[in-house]
Amino acid sequence: MVFDSPFAALGNISDTEEVQAQVGTIVRAFAPDHDLQRLAGAFKLLARAFDGDLPGYQQLQTPYHNRSHANEVVMCAARMLHGLHLAGQGLDADHIDAALIGALMHDVGYLMKYDEAGGSGAQFTDTHVLRGADFARTHLLDLPADVLETTIRVILLTDHRKAPDLIKFDSRQQQRAAYVTATADLIGQMANREYLERLLLLYFEFEEAQMGGFADVHDLLEKTSDFYRVTKIRLDRDLNGLSTHLTRHFSQQQGAGRNFYTESIERNLDYLERVVRMERQRRLECLKRGGIVESVLETKGRL
Repeated sequence: MVFDSPFAALGNISDTEEVQAQVGTIVRAFAPDHDLQRLAGAFKLLARAFDGDLPGYQQLQTPYHNRSHANEVVMCAARMLHGLHLAGQGLDADHIDAALIGALMHDVGYLMKYDEAGGSGAQFTDTHVLRGADFARTHLLDLPADVLETTIRVILLTDHRKAPDLIKFDSRQQQRAAYVTATADLIGQMANREYLERLLLLYFEFEEAQMGGFADVHDLLEKTSDFYRVTKIRLDRDLNGLSTHLTRHFSQQQGAGRNFYTESIERNLDYLERVVRMERQRRLECLKRGGIVESVLETKGRL
């Protein structure tokens, strides 16, 4: 099926069961004999953790870094792995698992333990990647030691403030697994149909963390295009331009030689440019997707 809208082509990331099924289908398309049990275990663990059913942890409370974000990243990573396979740069089974489990777990450091009172978890923005690596060391012990170590390095590379060469990799496959997930983390969220609205949620996380240096929500909106320009350099230069392999995936799976992630990001940024040219008091009237603006006003009482 060929989609007119790139957003439609990316599919539904709000239904975790559907995402898990689609990820499995994608993996089996290029690795028919791949055992999905490790990945299924990671989906189950993350669901328990986010729902507050994991002993010692509170339910996930961060509004931006939530289950849908984990879903969009693991879906994008699976598609990229498929594209790499088609390009003759595919990963073996252990590194496929590490890339996908790392994608699922990369923001688990926002979870708060019971003895961490107050806040939403956003106060851990600066340290959430290291906290996520510690979570993996504690809760992914069913993984073989080498797969766990690769998964931890995958998680660590999603700290986009740091240069990729600060992490030492044992092999080209291990590095590629980490680059896949780091790439998926960036483009998966920016291609989301509700990305512009979700920036409001991100602003309040930054405010709670006392990070970002944004004066208000409008300041974040106005600076997002510049953020993408910097991000594009990281994607193309530092992360080896792996996002281009998504075109191969969509060509085979949907019969369209297009990169729907790039197209979706470009649509979001084009619309954002029109929005920020408006007077500030009119901008939020143009951000109606997902009922996010209304929800923020209801819970925060301000924007």
